[in-house]
Amino acid sequence: MEIQHFAMVEDLEPVVYIVSTITVIVLLWSLYEAYKRWTYGGEKIQYKPWGLRLKYFTKYALFQWKVLRHRFPGTMHLLIYGGMLWLLIATTLRAIDLHVTRILVGEVWMVYKLLNNIAGLMVLIGSTIAIIRRAKQLTPNLPKDPVYYVVHILFLTIVTTGFFLDGLVAAATRQAFERAWFDPVGYLIFKWASGMSHAQIASIYRPLWLFHFLIAQFTLAIIPWTNLWHIAAATLNVTLARTEPPAAAIEAVEDIDERIEKEEPIGIITLKDTTWKQRMDYDACTSCMRCTNACPAYNSGKILSPRDLIQNMKNLMYKEAWDETVWREGEEEGPLAKIKVDPEAVWSCVTCGACVNECPVLIHHVDTILNIRRGMMSSGSEQIPEDALNALYSLQQTGNPFGYNPVDREDWIRELAEKLGEDIIASPDEEYDYLYWIGCVASYDPRIRPVVENTLKLLRKAGLKVAVLLEEGCCGEPARRMGEEALFVEIMKMNLENLSQYKFKKLLVHCPHGYQVFKHEYKKYLDYVRNNEETKDYADFLEKLEVEHHSVVLARLVQEGKIKPSKELRLNVTYHDPCYLGRWNGYYEEPRLVIKSIPGVRLKEMPRNRDNSFCCGGGGGHMFFEIKRGERIARIRAKEAAETLESLGGDAPKVVAVACPYCNTMFRGEAEDFGFEVKDIAELLGEAVEESESKKEQSSS
Repeated sequence: MEIQHFAMVEDLEPVVYIVSTITVIVLLWSLYEAYKRWTYGGEKIQYKPWGLRLKYFTKYALFQWKVLRHRFPGTMHLLIYGGMLWLLIATTLRAIDLHVTRILVGEVWMVYKLLNNIAGLMVLIGSTIAIIRRAKQLTPNLPKDPVYYVVHILFLTIVTTGFFLDGLVAAATRQAFERAWFDPVGYLIFKWASGMSHAQIASIYRPLWLFHFLIAQFTLAIIPWTNLWHIAAATLNVTLARTEPPAAAIEAVEDIDERIEKEEPIGIITLKDTTWKQRMDYDACTSCMRCTNACPAYNSGKILSPRDLIQNMKNLMYKEAWDETVWREGEEEGPLAKIKVDPEAVWSCVTCGACVNECPVLIHHVDTILNIRRGMMSSGSEQIPEDALNALYSLQQTGNPFGYNPVDREDWIRELAEKLGEDIIASPDEEYDYLYWIGCVASYDPRIRPVVENTLKLLRKAGLKVAVLLEEGCCGEPARRMGEEALFVEIMKMNLENLSQYKFKKLLVHCPHGYQVFKHEYKKYLDYVRNNEETKDYADFLEKLEVEHHSVVLARLVQEGKIKPSKELRLNVTYHDPCYLGRWNGYYEEPRLVIKSIPGVRLKEMPRNRDNSFCCGGGGGHMFFEIKRGERIARIRAKEAAETLESLGGDAPKVVAVACPYCNTMFRGEAEDFGFEVKDIAELLGEAVEESESKKEQSSS
């Protein structure tokens, strides 16, 4: 048994080559046009290192790793993708069999036919599910694009006609079906047509074959104008994905001094200010809505939809609006106004990274959003929230975004020294295991200062030499999140100058936002620091700077037995994953290890936890300004925490455990309404250890 090439349509063979050539030309032209979009203005696509590109292609494109994270849509997509992939391979094998050497014969032919049957059925099932899913909105917010339905109807038509053609050619050539298992669908058509004459079969087969072929070629040719374009754009986007982790993907502005001197803008103002990678991001969007459905701003009633924002940028790019401002200013009108980005959407983002984490094609929505904020700031846009501007002004004037007097912080540090010992204040003449960066929130909020005290006590009890700075400003994170890059760079310079005066092995940070800045974002400016006459002396210090979050240090000390909590606290606890500690930096288990080490604590996870955690609402500068639309994000999360704690039952005190001062602040704002306390993991651990230590002192006396 072997495949019958061009059975009953030998005279139509030239049509195949003519139409296929036209299709290939259309697709190649579309790729060329895409390349011009991505490289507009002379941008160069970065494609090295090759090994990493192959890894990304294999993991994200070939094996669809992130697509399959969601079971229902992932399975649906796998059926369509897997089926179509094999049918593409099958077509290639058929061409080899026709033009190179006969390979589809005997047992190989039978297996080939069986796999074709399986692949075709996969596509039929997958496309049917896809149509129903979108029509019934089984996944929320899916756009009801008519073209989407057309594509799947084309898939169904191609596969169905293909099955009919296989069965008809088998009947026409009177092929035996002693082993019908290898072509079960074709066998059904064969049985139906086996009673017809060759002429009757040919009269059906020939027009059906031509229809099948033209529909298949038409489907290929329209790829650039349908959601199928992601086959090319998304594959390239994941293969050429950013080489650094998402946490470190926001690029530095290395020529920032020159730009300021020449009064040139920073960030994205017009579409031509975007990078090739950002443009490829826009082209790769499949409108799967995973980003929007995960977005806390969207879920709280804000107008931000990460998918819509990316689509806005994509539409501007397709309109070739390279010199247009990408956001709407005031009551702007005109044909482009409808597809420009809404400024309120840009400022609604809490930079939690849920969109980035969810995206199956590795789009970095936050990269674009923060760069648009940079553009707004550097161009003096009137669309910037007034509270954000006030916070930045306070940061410039007082060294903290709250506008508090720095003397208050120094007084508190001196009080801390009286309680814990004068050696708690860092001296340039001493060397420390850890220099503890406290951060703005804990420095000025009396409710969160106990986190610092407990952390210091715990580390010192573990035998570590740790100290804090008497004079410490802001790390600059609020400035960077709100797009004031120039201020961020100035703050970075001051902090590097200050920190480099001290000798320490590692910088300890308990604020994940500060950790993010010191760990990733300062180091993005390493070349700038090295090449700048004013800062070059700090380059080696910055390059060697090691940073640890307090949850990681405490977890390690507990595991090593250097901290031994023994007091039974009898608490019902749920832990909230901070976005900047968990999703951005991958620390999930360390805070939980600390909590679980405390006797008497009953820990229960919220439904949304770890990389699926729901933001507290404090990120992206929202600690210092608020978009007053919809429900407060913190309230949504607090309700989820309260329901989780309630499900534990009993009369034990309810505690939401946190590992971030931003989260601490946001939850405290809701705690009274929901009947729980808010405590940092260092406070919980400190309570357990402190009691055990005091008992030892009493027994020894």
